[in-house]
Amino acid sequence: MRSLRLVTAVAWLGVGCAGRITPAQLEAQVLEAERWQREYTAERERTEALAMRIAALESRLERLTLERAEAEQGRAAVLEELVRTEADRHALEEHNAQLLALERQLNELKELKEMHEELSDVWYESALERARRRMQPPQQPSGTSPQDGKTGAP
Repeated sequence: MRSLRLVTAVAWLGVGCAGRITPAQLEAQVLEAERWQREYTAERERTEALAMRIAALESRLERLTLERAEAEQGRAAVLEELVRTEADRHALEEHNAQLLALERQLNELKELKEMHEELSDVWYESALERARRRMQPPQQPSGTSPQDGKTGAP
């Protein structure tokens, strides 16, 4: 539109300076102005299309930047969770080691209890045998005593 005004202004100046312009020359100038206007309109449409494409690309770039930032935040969160999980795993391993040590101690205590019970049984039987020997009258060498067949020894 500006070029049409510019061409028209130049044409009026040309008319004023040159004197008289023939209708054929005026028609040629109008046709030239229309051609320039069409080229201007086409160029403007192409520029607007490029501007829209650039805006779309900028929008897409911004969206990708946001997605990348979200992915980075997600990655950081996953790494934090990994660190926490690793710490939890380490704590569980320590706890498991403590439980295994306690289980070994418990087994040792059970063994000691069994040994204590066995020793108590042995001590009891030994004490019982000593008590029986003390209670028995001294054995007679010539004859057999009715209790010779019954001994308290296991």
